[in-house]
Amino acid sequence: MTQEEIKSPVAIPNDSYNTMAELWTLIHDLLGGTQAMRKAGQKWLPIEPAESSTSYDIRLGRSILYNGYRDTLNKLKNRPFTHSITITDLPKEIAYLENDVDGNGKPLETFLKEVLENLIKYGVAHIFVDHSIVETVIKGKTITKAEEQQLGVRVYLVNISPANLIGWQIQKNEKTTELIQIRIKETVIEPAEDYSNEEINYVNVYFKDKWEIHKQDDENEDKYDLEKQGVYSFGRIPLITIYANRTGNMTADPPLMDLAWLNLAHWQSYSDQRNVLRFSRFGLIFGKGLPEAMVEKGTLEIGPTKAYLCDNPDADMKYVEHSGKSIEAGQKDIEDIEQKMRILGNQPMMKELPNTATAERIDEGRTVSQLQSWIKSLERGIKQALELACEWRKITPPETMGVNIYSDFEAVVLGGTDKELLLKMRQNPLGPEITRETFLKEMQRRGVFSQDMDIKEEIDGIENEGVSEIKGSIPGEEEE
Repeated sequence: MTQEEIKSPVAIPNDSYNTMAELWTLIHDLLGGTQAMRKAGQKWLPIEPAESSTSYDIRLGRSILYNGYRDTLNKLKNRPFTHSITITDLPKEIAYLENDVDGNGKPLETFLKEVLENLIKYGVAHIFVDHSIVETVIKGKTITKAEEQQLGVRVYLVNISPANLIGWQIQKNEKTTELIQIRIKETVIEPAEDYSNEEINYVNVYFKDKWEIHKQDDENEDKYDLEKQGVYSFGRIPLITIYANRTGNMTADPPLMDLAWLNLAHWQSYSDQRNVLRFSRFGLIFGKGLPEAMVEKGTLEIGPTKAYLCDNPDADMKYVEHSGKSIEAGQKDIEDIEQKMRILGNQPMMKELPNTATAERIDEGRTVSQLQSWIKSLERGIKQALELACEWRKITPPETMGVNIYSDFEAVVLGGTDKELLLKMRQNPLGPEITRETFLKEMQRRGVFSQDMDIKEEIDGIENEGVSEIKGSIPGEEEE
């Protein structure tokens, strides 16, 4: 193998990244909608053992994605921004960040919504605090604030997608860990000579004391060449990492992964349902005692001007209709999946209750939903990013500096509809889909019952009252 055939190490993701990326594949395809799921083909919609490729392509082409995952992601990321953010005591030297975090006019509020989306999507989000490069033509001269302003020297906040942070190195010290290297892949659209545009791939590497830019080779896509490098004067890597579902340093599990798998089950079940409908809508013709010539031909022309005569008194032709039971079963499966998706999709907005009903009488105001806890993490993260921005500009931030994101919303978002879904799952005619204990706990979380009510004591009380004698008359309350 020649040197040119070896993939540049700088572009190879580390093992921790690859582990997370395996889960992201489904998430990315779901967010890509029907087109992306069809393009994935057999990856998410397996071909049946005896199914021809032609039949499979027809089935795939009729499949449509019910995008519960994307709807839930949009609902969660937009909920905190139904009210404007509040920025407190931002120093005037970096006040421009409120309306322009990236030099292209992106407001801080829009930036935070994008970071929250990554946090919900991946379970982890990154904010990189960058700074303008002052070219060496100044020859080491200390420039004034006015000269800096004239040169356009400023800080930037960059939302680094976890999908683009392909590698990192962490050094363990005596009591702490320190980030000593990160690698970020970037695709830039640049003009080509023939009036079109072309995509150019880069890998940007940051160390504690230097930076590098590696560009993909024009002829060998596995080869990256060092294009630029420079000294990094900050002294450490100014990256803030925020977690929603942390599994380790720089790693996390997607909080909505279970919802994504359910959405995949819906994609497959709905594909089967549409395929069954395709055949059940057309009756099959069954014939017996027909002339041999007609049977050998194998096809019949059906229409109001066609008639077939036969001298066999036992001959018969009739339509064979589909019973419809498989259609009903398929529709029930789809409805069940959709119910579960709605409940899972609303879990991040449900307030968590104490483990026991008597646990120190925790005030309801101190119980928060997952979404509310993610918002608090985002607030801490952006404050740390602003502190790094002040450090870049060599100013002391006030202790009161910060950003407040609206989180004082009602945790129960679906109201009666949500409760009705739980009740239907409990009263399923084919048998309860959730236990009585789970049903009562979920109703308690939604405020139907007092937080002081002990679920296990309640169930024991029902049994002791002899309610079991009449369970058969109450839907969903049969013996389990």
